[in-house]
Amino acid sequence: MNRKLTTISVVAILILISTTTITNATTMKHRSNNDLSSETISQQVYLGYANITGNGSNSILEAVAENDIPIRIDAQSGYVDFYINYDMNCSGTTDEGVITLTIFLNGQNISFNLVQTPMSKNGMLKIENVEVHRQDALMFVINAAYGSIIPPYSNSTYDTGVGVISKMITYMEKSTNPFLEFLERHPHAFLVLRRILHL
Repeated sequence: MNRKLTTISVVAILILISTTTITNATTMKHRSNNDLSSETISQQVYLGYANITGNGSNSILEAVAENDIPIRIDAQSGYVDFYINYDMNCSGTTDEGVITLTIFLNGQNISFNLVQTPMSKNGMLKIENVEVHRQDALMFVINAAYGSIIPPYSNSTYDTGVGVISKMITYMEKSTNPFLEFLERHPHAFLVLRRILHL
């Protein structure tokens, strides 16, 4: 058990050293679920996935980020849940896997979350209720790191993705009013109608 705790510490230190941008983290702009009204539901935004498979002396790591993600919100600002899917399988005696997700808005590091295990684990890594505004530029980093104490072994990989927050596109429904449909088909009739009304 002590070996596993030591492994966790070593892998966490490796991630912090390899990801220097994490040290510049600012206050996260999000609310707890209790602060959000029941009418406000955060939009779920899929950012990619990460996988780790390791046996202590060898590993296969994947970090795949989505790119050019359009995130549409109805108002000037809104709340978004960002998430990735992950799968980790660490079968060595003293190994550990760690996956991190870091969110940047307009160049500022606003959020960081991680998941780790000395065994097997899968699911979703989420950063919830992040406040976003129209025209915000999103950048994010998915990092996967694996380490073993006996034998000494480490490996890491990462991928970055981008997106933009934009307004919701609304479509006007076609009119069912026969008079308006006639004017749409015959725009010159509108001019005639204006002249008649001015007489």
